[in-house]
Amino acid sequence: MNNILAAFAKNSVFANIVLLMIFLGGGLATSQMIRESFPEFSIDMINISVAYPGADPEEVEEGVSAKIEDAIESIEGIKQYTTKSSENVSSVIIEVKNGFDTARVMDEVKSQVNAISTFPVDAENPVITEIINKETVMLLALTGEIPEKQMKEWGERIKDEVKQLPVIAQVEVFGTREYEIGIELSEERLRQYGLTFDQVASTVRKSSLNLAGGTLRTEGEEIRIRAIGRKYTGEELAKIVILA
Repeated sequence: MNNILAAFAKNSVFANIVLLMIFLGGGLATSQMIRESFPEFSIDMINISVAYPGADPEEVEEGVSAKIEDAIESIEGIKQYTTKSSENVSSVIIEVKNGFDTARVMDEVKSQVNAISTFPVDAENPVITEIINKETVMLLALTGEIPEKQMKEWGERIKDEVKQLPVIAQVEVFGTREYEIGIELSEERLRQYGLTFDQVASTVRKSSLNLAGGTLRTEGEEIRIRAIGRKYTGEELAKIVILA
């Protein structure tokens, strides 16, 4: 070490060249360094979500959640999973074991879940995603003395406009309620016609469905038959015949 220092002291040109190389190397490394104020990182968890419109928690558990559990039970790399059956949706959170590649485990999960052919007819396709921790960069509050429905529409419009900016990757709207239609029943009318609340709910549920009717195959094409009967407005639901 003393010899190196003595050589630098005797040859100032060589010392300046080494110092310049250090500065250049540092500047080059800094220019190529990845910098993120709020970096995203995986927490080794996978989420499976299956929507089942019009189904109560028991139907979701029997028709969707239990079948997903059977499908992923033998997949290697799964540490544990948690299933939640709620009204209209089934959610499964999978935790991956340490040392296993989350992407490979997710590919296996997708393969097994997408192979399930016994989901209910009304169940939608499974949505399988890796859970990634994300930090909020900015919050934009929208307030005003206007109806909630109009406020929600404005929020969605602002979301679409902000998402078009080239530097924006993801925008979410929260703080608003989901659209829903409430059906009120007259207790007097139910007694008059000998109906129960469950009978009315079952009739409404069965009268607001999109049903697959099979496939017609010809030499030149394949035609899928589907009955469109789902109701989306209060006027459409009001036309359902409960008792004829």
